[in-house]
Amino acid sequence: MKYICPHCGEKAFSPLQKALAGSYRSMGKPCPNCGKRCCNGMASIYFDSIVSVIAFVLIMIIYFQFDASQKTQSSILIVIIIAVSFVLSFLFRMFFGKLVEPIRRMQ
Repeated sequence: MKYICPHCGEKAFSPLQKALAGSYRSMGKPCPNCGKRCCNGMASIYFDSIVSVIAFVLIMIIYFQFDASQKTQSSILIVIIIAVSFVLSFLFRMFFGKLVEPIRRMQ
C-alpha cells in the first residue's frame, strides 16, 4: 500500500513515511521520487484537535474524581490516556487523509 505524492502523482509513500510526514506546521517529508516535500492535510489537524480535547476532558474528570488515596491509579490512567491519544493520532495520519504540499517552506 503506497500513497500518492501531490507533486509528481506517483505512489511513493509507505504508511509509516506518511505518518511521519507531519502536518502543515512541519516542513514535511521529501518524496523519494521527485524530492519535493509533502505533509498530511487538514484532516490530520482536525483529528488531532478532537482527540486532544477528548483526552484533556478525560484527564480533568479523572483528576477531580479520584481522591488522594487513589493517586497511583489516577496517574496510571492519565498516562494511558495520553499514550492512547498519541497512538490514535499516529494511526490516523498513517492510514487516513491525503498528502498535500506543506505551507512552511525551506529557506
